[in-house]
Amino acid sequence: MEPIQPYYPVPGRRGITAGRKPGPDQRRTMLRMALVPVIVVGLAVLLLGPQADAGPESVATVSHVVKAGETLWSIASAHTAPGDDVRHTVALIRSANGMPSGTVRTGVTITIPVGEIPGWGGR
Repeated sequence: MEPIQPYYPVPGRRGITAGRKPGPDQRRTMLRMALVPVIVVGLAVLLLGPQADAGPESVATVSHVVKAGETLWSIASAHTAPGDDVRHTVALIRSANGMPSGTVRTGVTITIPVGEIPGWGGR
C-alpha cells in the first residue's frame, strides 16, 4: 500500500487540481502574485488617503432665493467676477446644490460658493 500524498491545490487549465508540492521557485512566484495587488492597493491608499480623509473644507457660501424670471445662468453671471467664465460658476452652483440639470424653480433657495474652492478642478 502506498502512503497517502498530501493535497496541494495547483491552478491548471482545467481549474484547480491536485499536484505536487510547489518548489521554492513556484512558492516565490505565488508570493509575488499575492503581494503585488496588496502593495498596489497600499500605495493607492497612502497617496490618495489624505485627500479622501480631509473631509469637506470650509468654503464661503451665499444663499440665494430664486425669483420669478431668473435662470441659473443669470444668477451665476451676477456672482461671477469680471473676466471669469460664467460656465465655471454654473458648474460650481450645480455641484454645490446637487443639481442634475441647470433648471431652477422660483422660490427655491440655492447655495452659491463664493471665492475659489480648494481642490476644484473645474477651470
